Amino acid sequence: MKAIILAAGFGTRLYPLTRNIPKALLKLGNKTLLDHLVGKLDRFPIIDEIVIVSSKRFYQDFKRWKKEAFYQKPIRIIHNGVNDPEKRLGAVRDLELALRPSKGTPESFLVFCGDNYFDFPIGYFLLPCLGHSRCTFIGLYDVREKALASQYGVVEMNETGKIIRFAEKPATPASTKVSVGVYHMSPEARLRLHEYLDIEKRNPDRIGDFFAWLTDKEPVFGVVFEGAWFDIGSKESYEKASKHVCHAPVR
Repeated sequence: MKAIILAAGFGTRLYPLTRNIPKALLKLGNKTLLDHLVGKLDRFPIIDEIVIVSSKRFYQDFKRWKKEAFYQKPIRIIHNGVNDPEKRLGAVRDLELALRPSKGTPESFLVFCGDNYFDFPIGYFLLPCLGHSRCTFIGLYDVREKALASQYGVVEMNETGKIIRFAEKPATPASTKVSVGVYHMSPEARLRLHEYLDIEKRNPDRIGDFFAWLTDKEPVFGVVFEGAWFDIGSKESYEKASKHVCHAPVR
């Protein structure tokens, strides 16, 4: 199983913090946002490679990070050829780029949005994925307020955990459970990327839009996490995440 980290965003809402550094390499405490995630993934034997998708502008920054990183897992960094935010391909195209070399293989993939911080254990998410490798799973978090949920991808599940509705930033959320940018992608779901991008020509910008579309095509299940989660999309959320990490107990 490979883990894909989508880190090609330009973080324009965080300027000037991210004008000359990718969002994933911002520091949270004494580690980068990327190190917090890769450190979790490095512990699991089932993950045989970590693939990081960068923009061309920040490709060398990630290469320098890799040179100084000390992890057991092989780490492969690719870029999408984009130098300017106005010409970005979109997260779904970035995902398709990362999956391209594995076309035709039967393996499943873990997919992470590189601008999220969470402190819940990856193993909790992996358990159902390993037991049902032909199913797609989405990591969820209960924000407990519908006004807050409306800022994210909101899901509604039935009693079996199957997602029956997924809406990106709905005006009237059906629940308070939101996607945290953690996905397990089945081999069947991978095949749907071509249909989504090239046949139906859907918007490639937001990864949540693809998974929302996917829930109408095949069974997709949710796994609700507990702990702390921050979507690092603004200076305010970055400051909150930094404060949390600095005051969190050492594990």
